[in-house]
Formats: sequence, structure tokens, C-alpha cells
Amino acid sequence: YGVVVSLDGRGRVTRHLPRSGDRAAPLRVGAPVALPEAYRLDDAPGFGRFFLVTADAPFSVELVVRAAKRLYGGSDDPSRTGTRLELPPGFAQFRFELRKEGSR
Repeated sequence: YGVVVSLDGRGRVTRHLPRSGDRAAPLRVGAPVALPEAYRLDDAPGFGRFFLVTADAPFSVELVVRAAKRLYGGSDDPSRTGTRLELPPGFAQFRFELRKEGSR
């Protein structure tokens, strides 16, 4: 099961997977699967940080959204914000970060 969220330089958390509902999406083992929509960076300063959170059993999307909101430190400098979500044991997380050059 998995959830994908992103956090931007304004502290805004966006859900990407699942787009709706309150439970993590079931995942399949095998070839990569594209999400149904692309993500376009907006004018938020600094960075876009994406998280894929997975677990072996269904879990609440809100758990991941709250963890991402806690991570934001109010800075548009990604080096000043945390880099890992604080989650209970049993969760795996993978992070991908985009730094915006115009905001250095």
C-alpha cells in the first residue's frame, strides 16, 4: 500500500496518490506504473519535495499528510527543513527533491 505527497516551499502539502479517499492505494509488484496525472511545479519558492510512503497493510492517508505538514519549518531553504517524515515503525519512505534555481 502506498501514498505519494509533495511538500513545497510554502509548506503546502499536495496529495498525488491516492487522489481521493482516506486509505493508502494498493500497490502492485512489477513494472513501473505512471500516475494518472503529471505534476507541474508552481510558483512556490525554493523546492518541491515528494514522498512515497509504503507499508504492508492499509493505512491512513492523513497520517502521511500530517507528517509532511510537521516537516515544514517555514523556510524556503530545503537545507533548513527536515528530510524524513516522522512515521511509526513499519513504514518505508522514499524522497525525491527538486530545487528551484531561481530561489537561491
